[in-house]
Amino acid sequence: MPKRIEDIKRVVKKVDSRQSIVDSFGDEIQEINPEDEGSTRDIEGQQEKKKGNENRRPVTNLFGKVMLVVIIVAIFGSFFAFAMLRAKAKIESQTANISQDLDGFQVAVSKKDFLALGNYLKSFNDKSTNSVIILQSAGQDIQVLNLLYPAGRESKITSLVDGVRAAHLVSSSFENLAKVFSGVSPAPNSSPDDYLSKINSKLSTLAAINGKLKNNISSANFSSRLAVNLSNSPQSAGGNQKTIENIHKLAETSADFFQYFSSIPSELSSNLTFSGGKKSYLILFQNNAELRPGGGFIGSFARLDLENGHLTALDFQKNIYTLDSEYLATGANNPSSGEFFFLTPNLTMRDANTSADFAKSAKNVSDFYQKESGSPAGESVDGVFAIDTTLFRNLFGVVGPIEMSKYNLTVTPENFLAQVQYQVEIGYYQNQANWATNQPKTILADMMPIFLDKIFQSQNAGAVLSQIISGLNQKHLMFYFSSPKLEDLVAGLSAGGIINQNSSGDYLMLSDANLGGQKSSLNVAETADQNITINSDGSASEKLTISRTHNGTMNWPDGVNNNYLKIYLPLAATISSTNFLLGNNDPMSNSSKIQPSKIANSAEFGKQVVGFWQNTKPGETSQTEINYSRAEIFSPSDQTFDYVINLQKQPGVETLNYNLYIVYPAGWHPQNVVNYDSLNRKIYLKNLITSDQVFRLHFIRS
Repeated sequence: MPKRIEDIKRVVKKVDSRQSIVDSFGDEIQEINPEDEGSTRDIEGQQEKKKGNENRRPVTNLFGKVMLVVIIVAIFGSFFAFAMLRAKAKIESQTANISQDLDGFQVAVSKKDFLALGNYLKSFNDKSTNSVIILQSAGQDIQVLNLLYPAGRESKITSLVDGVRAAHLVSSSFENLAKVFSGVSPAPNSSPDDYLSKINSKLSTLAAINGKLKNNISSANFSSRLAVNLSNSPQSAGGNQKTIENIHKLAETSADFFQYFSSIPSELSSNLTFSGGKKSYLILFQNNAELRPGGGFIGSFARLDLENGHLTALDFQKNIYTLDSEYLATGANNPSSGEFFFLTPNLTMRDANTSADFAKSAKNVSDFYQKESGSPAGESVDGVFAIDTTLFRNLFGVVGPIEMSKYNLTVTPENFLAQVQYQVEIGYYQNQANWATNQPKTILADMMPIFLDKIFQSQNAGAVLSQIISGLNQKHLMFYFSSPKLEDLVAGLSAGGIINQNSSGDYLMLSDANLGGQKSSLNVAETADQNITINSDGSASEKLTISRTHNGTMNWPDGVNNNYLKIYLPLAATISSTNFLLGNNDPMSNSSKIQPSKIANSAEFGKQVVGFWQNTKPGETSQTEINYSRAEIFSPSDQTFDYVINLQKQPGVETLNYNLYIVYPAGWHPQNVVNYDSLNRKIYLKNLITSDQVFRLHFIRS
């Protein structure tokens, strides 16, 4: 008799406590739902079928176990692989991030270019510090990645991690060295109203900084050496090998950098007399309204004497003409040559800055000072500092007007040049009592103590420092030391005004000499248009056009700008023509002065030089064109090349308008230029030059 649905009870399988946990996973608990279609099936038949399957249960249970393990392993493996890939991506990302600043940082360190180094340091340090923090967060994943590499082989991840840490060590070395200049309390002024006391207070602070400098340099050198060792396996870095190689090179260069500077503290102690002794320096006040190759006409100067770390005297010499005249009266003869021959038959101290390289001009000036200083053996100096009219005016803007009641005059940034010039050349001689004394520069000697006193007021410190840094960068403030080590240091600070003899690629520097052109130089706007055609064979054809527009007047102290221009080009340049387009090209605008040739070609400081007169009247423009070529810019087999232009600004010049036009060959395109004419393969860059610049254009084959 068939069973009724309500008579059917649940069949429950009893589980033996000794049965394995896998068997229990294999059991099925049966429950029939009254609404199921198969609810009337024969239960006995199902039980018979189940008995028949019991013999196959071990196989089914084993398969379930394996599948469960596989699933668990797959889940954990996925998470593990994801973590490893994420760690690897983080490391490679940080390596790429750091690599963006490596080239510039490396060049700045190797050249000891402190201004460029300061620009790169903050960015590089921020990136390397952030990279180390990210590496720490990925630390466990990195350790596991390293364990997976075969024994005896260095992990690619290890190489990358060590490279990032090496980069951070280098940046931290420079950062910690910079901190030596903070945390030193200024020495108190013994006499707050005395500017000599204020200067000595600054010297005491500098002596304290210098005392800490040696240990900081030693520590920085040690860290850089560690960075060299950490980044010593670039071949293990895979696709990042080049970056690790650059980090290693940066670490080596930095270690050499700190090794070089290990002797600087003792050099400073000696030359600033912190360790005892005496030193003397000249301070030149150069008038760049009357430009000379070394920065400007030397209208007056001062002598600074140091002893045992203190300033003992600051003597403002009142009349350089008196010193020169007394020297010539002894029968001394220093015949002038070249363009200066048309100005004076005999050179003296006031015209001694004849070189566009300030170090050479400063050496000439110090040599003349020693000859002219009066004592039988002469008085030697240990260095020369130069400051020009532009920086004076900028500092006046910080310290404010100076009352000169003796002269019934208030000196301001706006009238400094005109009023002082008038007092020196006209106002002084209106009083006949001054004729016998003949010291027209007395106004400068009277003004300087007041000026220095305002400079050293604490509320002006930040603004004054900013102007001084700008003055250094723009060559309105320059230094020369007879000590080769310190001279190399100021060159690295771009404070030496020297011509870069080691530059590669293209090069351009214009050097103007205002000879008999009154105080007209600051009224002349100079523009250099450089047209470059890079040929497919790897050579370059160039046309340089120099335009000078006189925006002044014929009213004294302005007038016709009689200017001798020297153009410094790469030594390998082949000059094909020099064409005078506008203006007067006679010596000092005087056709009666005979010169062997209107164009003089020579070589100086490892450069090709072309020189000529380019004189300009007020309201007019003069213009000259030079055509030249250079070979082997790149090889036709190259896949990439860089076109580099090193542009140096003459000391004393305020601005140079620079326009660069480049036509590049077919089959190439620039990578680091925007808004260029790709159809005609033309690049145009317009710049207002106030300091030395390097233009680097990177080209790759299309």
